[in-house]
Amino acid sequence: MAADLDKVYALIHTRDNGNAAACDRPSLAQCQFNYSRVVKELMGKPRVKAYSMPILVEIRIDPFDKKPYLDVCLLNTRYVKPPKGAKPWGGRGMKVPKGKYNVNLNKYNRCFAIMGVPWSKLIDTDIRIETKCTIEEALARLLWELTFDGWTEEKAKEKTAFIMERIKEAEKEIKAGKCITLPPKKKGGLKIVIPDVVNKQIMDIINKPVKCKVTSSCGTCWGNGLWPDGTAPMGPMDASDGMPTIACPECGANPNPNGK
Repeated sequence: MAADLDKVYALIHTRDNGNAAACDRPSLAQCQFNYSRVVKELMGKPRVKAYSMPILVEIRIDPFDKKPYLDVCLLNTRYVKPPKGAKPWGGRGMKVPKGKYNVNLNKYNRCFAIMGVPWSKLIDTDIRIETKCTIEEALARLLWELTFDGWTEEKAKEKTAFIMERIKEAEKEIKAGKCITLPPKKKGGLKIVIPDVVNKQIMDIINKPVKCKVTSSCGTCWGNGLWPDGTAPMGPMDASDGMPTIACPECGANPNPNGK
């Protein structure tokens, strides 16, 4: 079944404009440029053995606003339901307390995020669409998920490696007691443990919110260069993710020269 890529790009564009900061909202033409490069890279991948988990497309309910949304994840075909009546427990390297089950065991997790899995390992994986949606809607969501950490497989790998390092850092702080523990909201609920490194980031966001504004050094591109078509300044997020740029006529900034 063939998908209409123009419709796919339009769907992604609508989603991006609803989620991205004003300075990172691409035009439809820019969205087409971004994702056409992604599709080209994916189509050029060699055939491989299907990944151990199929890709699942289904409707889920957002836990915050309670609204349904189309979700894409990896389906654990070996999933088993937790023991009836058992409560979740997340300890590591310890015996599971009576009446609880270890949420860290793969078998108790029905779905896993696509983030962190190399594109080249997913290219020939089965896609199961278990809801009413068009092929364009499913593909738009899948492409959006694949590019969450970067516009190329290499960039995504770099971001994943960075995230894993931060997770290891957080685990060390928790073991050393360098963390804040919030009590459960209700009796029998779960405690929330926030490592100091994460708490610092949260406080920085609260006290020093990031603002999208033109820097004093350049009133044209904010130091991020221009889109390859020269129509607009590159947003800071796309620039940091390695999206190709051309030189700014005002300051000369060109962090990711187009064609390299």
